[in-house]
Amino acid sequence: MSDTIFNPKGIAAQNSEKLRETAIKSVAQARAVFEKANAAAKDAAGSLEASSTIVAKGLSEFNAKAFEAFQANSNLTLEFCGALAKAKNFSEAYSLQTEHGAKLVEALKAQGKDLSDLASKIAKESAEPLKAQLADVLKPAA
Repeated sequence: MSDTIFNPKGIAAQNSEKLRETAIKSVAQARAVFEKANAAAKDAAGSLEASSTIVAKGLSEFNAKAFEAFQANSNLTLEFCGALAKAKNFSEAYSLQTEHGAKLVEALKAQGKDLSDLASKIAKESAEPLKAQLADVLKPAA
């Protein structure tokens, strides 16, 4: 007979202990990954909230600017109608129409540029929190 005795209970106990240690480590690693993912999700939500706040404020400003443009264009049209009512002949009416058209085109060009610039500003400012968040997320990976 051999000096060593085959002990299945001892082997099972050793394997069971190793399995338990591995399971504990796996749970700890999973918890750490979850905590990191949860923190990243909270940061991303904060960035989205900041961005949406900027967009809401910007849209309010954009709407005010568009309303100002509408008022200015309405005033131009009312002035034109008043002048047209006082026109003495067709030639004068035609001249007023041409002047009004030129004024309106210039006003619309300026207003379009102002609204376009404002929209670009809103888009750029609202993207900043998201860009910063993305940079923070990608920084450790780089």
